[in-house]
Amino acid sequence: MGIAVADYDHDGKSDIFITTFANDNYILFHNDGGGVFTDVSYAVGIGEPTVRYLGWATFFFDYDNDGHIDLFCANGHVYPEVDGAIRESYRQPLQLFRNLGDGRFREVTREALNLPPQPARGGAFADYRNDGGLGVAVSRIDANPLLLENTGVRGNWLRLLLTGTRSNRQAVGARVKVNTGAMIQYGSVRAGGSYLSSSDPRLHFGIGTASKADIEVTWPGGATEKFTGLSANRQYDITQR
Repeated sequence: MGIAVADYDHDGKSDIFITTFANDNYILFHNDGGGVFTDVSYAVGIGEPTVRYLGWATFFFDYDNDGHIDLFCANGHVYPEVDGAIRESYRQPLQLFRNLGDGRFREVTREALNLPPQPARGGAFADYRNDGGLGVAVSRIDANPLLLENTGVRGNWLRLLLTGTRSNRQAVGARVKVNTGAMIQYGSVRAGGSYLSSSDPRLHFGIGTASKADIEVTWPGGATEKFTGLSANRQYDITQR
């Protein structure tokens, strides 16, 4: 179904999350290094809340800009006939899991979304208001798409738009390291993702209460550029030298 790739625990290695069919929990594979991954779904608090649902689009994003990337899942059964026939539901809740910063997640669906169940499929995120808050778009079966505005309390942020010259122009494959002194984050430019969806190609980093950050860009091919003392709450357009 859906897949999301990100470094949720700041160890410099990309972890993998996948959604599944109903009655089979969604799975978070922690990257242990050396080509080894461990299923930590139940240990981090994601396994049990997802067992009942059938997942499609999913992605990691920092909705509250605290520097710890959170997790979104778009759910919905494939068969409308399941309503009233078996212990399943065609319309299912969207799910949001907040990263607690200690390796665990807590579901915050009710307090953050407070929406009725949906026959959801696609999902993507973007700062469509360019105010530092990541909004969410969701496509639904036999219904108009949903556009969810981020109105919660948020921390500071940095946004990067990378343009390749010697590498591909979209900078797909570029890797960025963001260091605020208190925290190090990693992000990569990717093409597509999730389920039939593609999110904002700009890299968005929540940095909490930090006012500045140093960044290091590793372009496809291995060339590296460094930028120091970048002020928070701004977008930086970086073209490969």
